Amino acid sequence: MELITLEAQSERAVIVPGAGCQCLSYRAGTLDVIAGPASPDAWREHPHRGGIPILFPWPSRVGGARFTFEGREYGLPVNEPARGNAIHGFACERAFRMTRRGSYFVTTILDSSDYPDLNSIWPWPFTLEIDYEVGNGLRLKARISNTGDSVMPFGFGAHPYFHAPLNPKGARDAMIVQLDANARWALDSNLIPTGNVEPLAGKYDLRAPRALGAETYDDVFRMAPISEGDASKVRARLIDPSMKVAVEIRADAAFGDFVLYAPPDNPVVALEPYTCAPDAFNLAARGVAAGMRELAPGESIELGFEMRLNVP
Repeated sequence: MELITLEAQSERAVIVPGAGCQCLSYRAGTLDVIAGPASPDAWREHPHRGGIPILFPWPSRVGGARFTFEGREYGLPVNEPARGNAIHGFACERAFRMTRRGSYFVTTILDSSDYPDLNSIWPWPFTLEIDYEVGNGLRLKARISNTGDSVMPFGFGAHPYFHAPLNPKGARDAMIVQLDANARWALDSNLIPTGNVEPLAGKYDLRAPRALGAETYDDVFRMAPISEGDASKVRARLIDPSMKVAVEIRADAAFGDFVLYAPPDNPVVALEPYTCAPDAFNLAARGVAAGMRELAPGESIELGFEMRLNVP
């Protein structure tokens, strides 16, 4: 598989279109920011456990790997067998085609017509274009188009894994997290939203910077509203106090939810921008507004986010 290296000043990112448009690494100077898979072969075994997996046409979980849309039930492959869910869509498992390339940017496309087997998984034809650009941060822009003749439901997200700590000599417990959130989705035992949201309290109140300590997270937060098109607002921050550096995520208003993932057995923290909550298709069928989007035939949408290093 071809590895595409993007460079601008002291920044460097490695993108692999053939591996789900995976970002294997992103470095700013000597700082290694993204905790990527060891190699494209490691990606094959676990396509959404490192780097920046692209989550489409649904981010996170679909409960029971089934959902109803416009009165019809659809089944999805179970790829979280311990809980019986479908997780993170299929874009991160497929090869993208490169359509444009420069020294600091690359554009790739996933066209469902290239994969006839997708018809049995996802009966809505589409194209998904991903632009990566490096320079004063790493930017990702998605362009989603409905190329079929019926309304398509969808959600989009990304799963950036950051080293925790960023400083190899630092401590995971000392890492600090902050989220521009205003509520948290209540989850059941299978990590599926119940449809209720809860006020922020205790370890979940991350509106002010909070040290990770020994806490773990796999939680979904409703983000505070921002004006459409205001991509300059910081939505999430991961701070390494030993280096006095913060990784900041700025995201379009389309990203109404973030997942914070900080497992107990892996020195990473993921700050994941989502356009919808997990299980949004099923929540929508119940009348719960959880961010599920629809594209009419021939319609397209663009959305994106970026990560920058800054001084906290």
